[in-house]
Amino acid sequence: MRATSVAAAATATATAFLLAGTCAAVSNAPGFELPLLDGSKFVRAADFSGRPLLVNFWASECPPCVNEMPLLAAQAARHPAAQFIGVAVDGRARALRFLWGRPSVYPQLEAPRQPEVLLRRFGNLQAALPFTVVLDPAQRICASRQGEVDARWISAALAACAAPASGTTLPAARSEQGWR
Repeated sequence: MRATSVAAAATATATAFLLAGTCAAVSNAPGFELPLLDGSKFVRAADFSGRPLLVNFWASECPPCVNEMPLLAAQAARHPAAQFIGVAVDGRARALRFLWGRPSVYPQLEAPRQPEVLLRRFGNLQAALPFTVVLDPAQRICASRQGEVDARWISAALAACAAPASGTTLPAARSEQGWR
């Protein structure tokens, strides 16, 4: 029994270390309703309540954004209980041209004309890219990161955000420089 407690504590410590400096305290996420890049319909964050939602803000001329796209696609397949969404901040035409040879395995949305407003509402005060935020099943922001993500961060963030928080908070976010 003691070995199980030690293992659980070690896992919690490792997750906290991995997420330290990149997670925001649990807070209500701003709702959004954005069009799919192809314009076929609008998608709301609330459409995915009840499951973790990873939202990745990107631009076609952002090298770290482009670098992390294959990883995000692979992680979306690896974490089917979570919903992944991309939000292109550089306009529909440019984003569609960019994605033409890179089909996405998860929905890609078009940011509003002033994407920095939406980025700030999600806690990205510098409007730097790439920016990834994870919402828990109750639609609260529980993890965010400016800059390129990796598989370990995605897995740890999704695990930490899998269940609605019960009064616990994650470490406060540290300012990291992204591209913009």
